[in-house]
Amino acid sequence: MSTHTKFIIIKTLKFSAIIAFLLSAILVQGAEGMYPINQVKQLPLKKAGLKISADQIFNAKGEGIVEAVVQLGGCTGSFISDKGLIITNHHCAFSSLGNYATADNHLFEKGYLAPTQEKELQMKGLTCRIMRSNDDVSAEALLGADTIANALRKRAQVSANLIKIKTKESAAHPEYQIEISEMLPLKSYVVFRYLLIKDIRIVFIPARNIGEFGGETDNWAWPRHTGDFSLVRAYVGKDGKPADYSAENIPYKPSKVLTINAGGVKENDFVFIPGYPGRTYRNQPSAFLKHEQQYTLPFISGLFDWEINTIKSLGSADPNYLNRNEGKIKRLANTMKNYRGKLKTMQRIDLVKSSEAQEQQWLKVFEKTPPKYKQMFNVLSDIRQDYQKEDETYLKNLWYTQLYRESLPVMISSQLNVFLDEYKALPKNSEKRTLLVKSAYDKLRGLYRQQYPAYDSLVMNHFMAIALNMEGTNRPEALKSYRKQKYAQSMPFSREIYTPRHLMDSSYVFKLMNSSVEKLTRLKEPFISFERKLRADYMSTDSLQQGYKAQLDALLPVYVDLKMESNGSDFIPDANGTLRLTYGNIKGYAPADATYFMPFTTVKGMVEKNGMEPDYVTNSDVIALLKKNQFGAYKLSNKDDLPLCMLYNTDTTGGNSGSPVLNDEGELVALNFDRTFDATINDYAWNDSYSRSIGLDIRFVLWTTAELANADYLIKEMKIKR
Repeated sequence: MSTHTKFIIIKTLKFSAIIAFLLSAILVQGAEGMYPINQVKQLPLKKAGLKISADQIFNAKGEGIVEAVVQLGGCTGSFISDKGLIITNHHCAFSSLGNYATADNHLFEKGYLAPTQEKELQMKGLTCRIMRSNDDVSAEALLGADTIANALRKRAQVSANLIKIKTKESAAHPEYQIEISEMLPLKSYVVFRYLLIKDIRIVFIPARNIGEFGGETDNWAWPRHTGDFSLVRAYVGKDGKPADYSAENIPYKPSKVLTINAGGVKENDFVFIPGYPGRTYRNQPSAFLKHEQQYTLPFISGLFDWEINTIKSLGSADPNYLNRNEGKIKRLANTMKNYRGKLKTMQRIDLVKSSEAQEQQWLKVFEKTPPKYKQMFNVLSDIRQDYQKEDETYLKNLWYTQLYRESLPVMISSQLNVFLDEYKALPKNSEKRTLLVKSAYDKLRGLYRQQYPAYDSLVMNHFMAIALNMEGTNRPEALKSYRKQKYAQSMPFSREIYTPRHLMDSSYVFKLMNSSVEKLTRLKEPFISFERKLRADYMSTDSLQQGYKAQLDALLPVYVDLKMESNGSDFIPDANGTLRLTYGNIKGYAPADATYFMPFTTVKGMVEKNGMEPDYVTNSDVIALLKKNQFGAYKLSNKDDLPLCMLYNTDTTGGNSGSPVLNDEGELVALNFDRTFDATINDYAWNDSYSRSIGLDIRFVLWTTAELANADYLIKEMKIKR
C-alpha cells in the first residue's frame, strides 16, 4: 500500500508555522481519536503498550498489517487466510441469506456452512474494497473557489473540480476504484484508490441464536453474549484481477493475512483497531448538536420504531412477508436503538450546554485580541442564524426524504412522472424514447416487486398523520388545506385522496408502456397529480436546505481554525468511511451509581440467560457441548468455561462493525461488533468514562467453527498462534 498523502491532520493556516503533531497531551490509557492511518507513526503507541513498530502496522511499501483490513459493504472485515477468507460480523453478512432463505429451509434461523468452496453462496451486491494509496488533492479541489463569496457557487466550483480530479485519476489508475473524500468541507480533500473485489461468497454464517443471541433486547447493551461473526471469501478471475461473479473464479490471494492469537487478553491489556468508521460529527458547533437533539434523533427513531412494529404486526399473519423483511427490520432496529441511545446520553450529559459553554470559553481566550474575538463572535453568530433559518423547513425536508424512501405509491408515482416528463420532451419515434421506456420499465419493475398493499396503505396514512401535526413553514404545501380535525374524522388517506385505479396495477402500466405511452400520459390518477405537488415542494425545500448547508460548510473551516487556535491543539478529521486507527485498553466501566461492569463475559452467561427473554434462546448444540466440557483448545485457563465478549475503551462508531481488534503484537484477538448504549454518542463526543466498544473473543469464533460446526478445513486455512 503506497501513499503520498501530504497531510490529513489539518493545521490552521493562520498559525505562524505548522507545528508538530501535539500528541503528548493524549492520555495513554485510551484516547479520543479515529486517526487517519498514515498518521500512525506520530501516535504514542509504544508508550501506550504496542510492542511492534508503527511500520509493521502501516508503511508506504504496502507491507503493513492494514493490508489485511478491507471495507466490506458498510462494515469492515479482514483477511485471515491466503485463500481470500474474510472474517466480519454476523450482522454484516446475515441479510445476504435473504437471496436463498425460504419458509421451508429456515436459513435465517439455521445459518449456513459451505461444505466445500464450490458450495459457497454468492453475496449479490456486496463488494470488498482494499485501500491501495491516497494523496492530498486539496489545492486542486479548491482551485478557483477561494475568490467566490457565494457559498452555493463555491460548493459548485469545488464539485466541478472534484469531477475533473476523479476523471484524471480514473484514467491514470483504471485498475482502481477512485473516491475523493472530504476531510473538512471546502478545505481538505484526499483521493483514495481502492482495489474493488466484486465476487464475495458466503462461507459460514452461524445459526441466528448464536450470531444474533440477545437480538434487539441486547443490541447496544452490556453484558453481551452474542457470537456476532461470519466468514466470507473473496474471489477474482483466473488472471488474479477483480471480476464479476463466475463459477470459474478463484480465491483472491491477499498480500497480508492476520495472525490469530488464541491465547486471549486480560483486563488493561493494550489493543488497537484499524477499520472504516462511517461518519462522526465531533467538529460541529453546538447549534448542530442542538439541531440533532431537537429534530433528527427523535424523528428518525420514532419513525423507524413505527415501521418495525408495523412490519412485525403484518408479518404475524404472513410469515413469508416477515421472512422477506428480516434484513430490513434488523437495519431499522439497529438505527432506531442507536438514535435513542444518542438522545438519552446527549440529554444526560447535557452535551449541547457543555458545547455552548466551550464556545463561550473560546471567546474569552480571544478577549485580549479583538480581531480574533470579533471573528469568533461573528462565526458563532452566523452559524446560529443559519441553523435558525434551516429549522424553518428542516422537519418538512426530513419528512419528504423519508416519504420518498418508504412510500411505494409515492416512489412509483414519482418514477412515472419523471419518465413521462422526459418522454414528452423527446422527439417522436426517436431512439432515445425507446431507451427511456426500457430504463423506466426496469426501474418500475423493481418497485412493483416490493408491493404489499396492506403495508403501503398504512405507511401513507402514517406519513399523513405526521405531516398534519407539522406547523407553519414545516407543513408540506400540498397538505396546507388539510386540518387535523378534518383528517381525524375522515376516511383514511388511502381512500380520501389515494384512490388508485391503475397506478398500483403493474400489468396495466406496463401494457401501456409497451403499446401506447401516449395513453399513459393521459392517465387520470389523483395520486399521480398529488405526487407532482409533493415533489415540487420537496425540490424547493431541498434547494433551501442545500443552500443553508453550503453556508454552514463555508463557516466550518473558520470555526475549526479558531477552535484549534483557542485550544492550542490539532484537528483530527471526522470519520468519513476512510481507513482509520484507534487504540486503548481492555477496560470495564461504571454506567450508573453502584454499578460496575466487568470487561469479559463467557458462554456460561449465554446459557444462564436462556429463556429469560424471547431473544434469549441459547443454541442447543452450545448447551450440549458445554455440558460435556467440550472446549477444544479454547477453554479459559482458570475455569471450565469459554470466553465470549469483551469491553475496551477505543474510539469506534458505525462502520467499525467487523473491525479486527489486535493485541500489542498486532495479532487478532477479537472482532469489534458494537458499542454500549451510552457509547452510541461517540458520533458526537467521546469520553473514557462511558465510551466502551464491544468485541467478540476470537477464541469463541475458533471454537464455534471447529467444535460446533466441525469445520476443521476452515481452521486449517488460518494462521493461528496458540
